[in-house]
Amino acid sequence: MNIHEAAAKGFERGAAEYEKGRPGYPQELVDRLVEVSGLGPGRVVVDIGAGTGKFTRMLVPTGATVVAVEPVAAMRAQLSAAVPGIEILDGTGEAMPLPDASADVVTAAQAAHWFDGPAAFAEIARVLRPGGTLGLVWNTRDRAWPWTEPIDALMARVAGDAPRFRGGDGRWGAAIEASGGFDEVQLEEFTNAVTHDLDSMLARVSSVSYVSALPDDRRNALLGELAAILRDGPLAAAEDDTFVEPYRTELYWCRRR
Repeated sequence: MNIHEAAAKGFERGAAEYEKGRPGYPQELVDRLVEVSGLGPGRVVVDIGAGTGKFTRMLVPTGATVVAVEPVAAMRAQLSAAVPGIEILDGTGEAMPLPDASADVVTAAQAAHWFDGPAAFAEIARVLRPGGTLGLVWNTRDRAWPWTEPIDALMARVAGDAPRFRGGDGRWGAAIEASGGFDEVQLEEFTNAVTHDLDSMLARVSSVSYVSALPDDRRNALLGELAAILRDGPLAAAEDDTFVEPYRTELYWCRRR
């Protein structure tokens, strides 16, 4: 099973920070996914790259049977604790240990930029029943937030060749449609206001694969720079020790032919 080195090392090491610091997703997005897919009791949803279950746990209240697919062992351990009772499988978007046409919905939240697109979309088409729904979800920082640019610049210094999602990236729709297994892709956007304090924001950045994978001295230095940005910026402007980081959450969805 091929996993990018940054993902394999970083997510193994940073699973606890991922659970602590990563934002969740707006309920309106899940409601919309339910609306367009018919997700509910008697249906099966497969969540690929489930991580610690930030999105997976939001699928459970739909009443559908939820199956999580996650290649990193430390993430699976966090997921099992956070979302007990669901089936959790070791696999990737390109190789799911599931039968043909076994899912009504397949989702991937904050994960599909790690996929080998052609291989993954072919595998998803294999697992989805005809007429089933694919939903790809990403949280991205709202570029209007004044501290987005310095934080992104800090992280870009250490990103290397790790895949990164960019908001409004139309290549995803084109790649899905080019695979030949899906109808036209729809893009819908939702607002997602996330409340942080200093510790949770440090955990948020620590959880990024290529940050978590850094040697301790480089990682600690980067987090020290981040803490200075936060103390001089959003925390200085806040009335207490918390601040709101605005996100835009994007949902790309389409139907299996």
